[in-house]
Amino acid sequence: MSLRWKIFYLYLTIMIISLAVTGLYLYNYIEKSYLDNLKINNSMQANMVSNFVSRFVGTPSSYLIEPTIVEYAKQINARILFTNIDGRVMVDSAPSKEFEGKSIKMYPDIKEALSGKSSTSIHNISGVGWAMYTAVPVISKNNVVGAILISSSIDNVIDLLNSIKYRMIYTFSGIGVLVGFLSLLVASFITNPLKRLTEAANILSQGKLDYKVDVKSKDEIGKLANAFNKMSYSLMKIDEERKRFVSDASHELKTPLASVKALIESLINSRSQDIAFYKEILQDVNGEIDRMTRLVNDLLELARLDKIKSPRIKRVEVSEVISDVIDSLAPLAESKNVNLTFNGKEKVFAEVDPDRFYRMAYNIVENGIKYTYEGGNVLVGLDEDEDNIYLAISDNGIGISEEVLPKIFDRFARGDTARSKKNGGFGLGLAIAKEIIDMHEGKVTVESKVGEGTTFKIVLPKRKNKEY
Repeated sequence: MSLRWKIFYLYLTIMIISLAVTGLYLYNYIEKSYLDNLKINNSMQANMVSNFVSRFVGTPSSYLIEPTIVEYAKQINARILFTNIDGRVMVDSAPSKEFEGKSIKMYPDIKEALSGKSSTSIHNISGVGWAMYTAVPVISKNNVVGAILISSSIDNVIDLLNSIKYRMIYTFSGIGVLVGFLSLLVASFITNPLKRLTEAANILSQGKLDYKVDVKSKDEIGKLANAFNKMSYSLMKIDEERKRFVSDASHELKTPLASVKALIESLINSRSQDIAFYKEILQDVNGEIDRMTRLVNDLLELARLDKIKSPRIKRVEVSEVISDVIDSLAPLAESKNVNLTFNGKEKVFAEVDPDRFYRMAYNIVENGIKYTYEGGNVLVGLDEDEDNIYLAISDNGIGISEEVLPKIFDRFARGDTARSKKNGGFGLGLAIAKEIIDMHEGKVTVESKVGEGTTFKIVLPKRKNKEY
């Protein structure tokens, strides 16, 4: 069963139950009101007869009781019985006088009245119709001396109540049909956007990541659709980055493999017996293998960073880590005749992952050395305040153009492709550094001018918001 029909049946069930309960309550209220009014009216009439009889019973004027009861019965269009204390009928207002002289003390209403209590009951008499019995005691000198029973037809009231009942059934049935129709519209209104979202999810699962669902409402369904479209866009961007990443990685691996193949083929096809020639070729092969090894290591490092949910944080002296980075890169700086200088604060502590922090600083400093002219300078600065540490790495190298600057942290992004290849770069070092900075809840900004140099400014919190 579809969601639309489930919602429809749910709405319909709730409304039918609500209408039934409401209708039953209203009908019971109306029925009770009508019958209560009749009971009150009949009780008043019975008490009036009882008061009259009580004044004359056992007196010389008792002969007035029967004609008075008969006359009053005609006026109120009812039948009145008067019984003595034994329940024997003394007066029957009906022309047939069929109950006179008979005992009716076993009638529940008469039994209640002879015990001193008033009683009212409703009966459906076969062949006669609906009647209301009202019995009250006749009290003389504080003693019950008999009972008055008034029997009045209530067929007109029952017919009226039945008419009201059927009208309510027809009315509420019509309302139920209308509500059912409206429920179907509401169910369609609710489920159609969900249906489109379901279809969109199925299309998305088939790889069509650029698919968008068109839901213009501003309610929760609209918000869900907007969230779906944002997710679709994000997945599309991620997929594009993945494809580009795979393509770039394949290209970077293909280049050294092609070089190795060409070098080895030259060895196979060579007839030279010169050992120096073979050594030179093998050195070139070894260099290309080193190049592939660096690429694979960088790719593995990025893969590990993608999987890490939380770094291994501990309090360390970051100024000492920076010193280790400078010591490690000093030979590279010397080989390029670049002045590598640390001009920062000592004894700076922060909560970081020491290995990842080292890798981040190493990559950015190495990047500065690679792209600085011979005789240039790379300056590493370190500072702190109460909440953060500030790392600045500046060089006066070739700089980065404005077009390339926004993309320098993208994987395989390189400002000067030829120079990057010459220096063995793949455009992964800064991407790794950015991943590590983000992992530490930090921020990085870059300022650069072509031909003048580049400055990386990194801000890392001393304390992390999460516990690791």
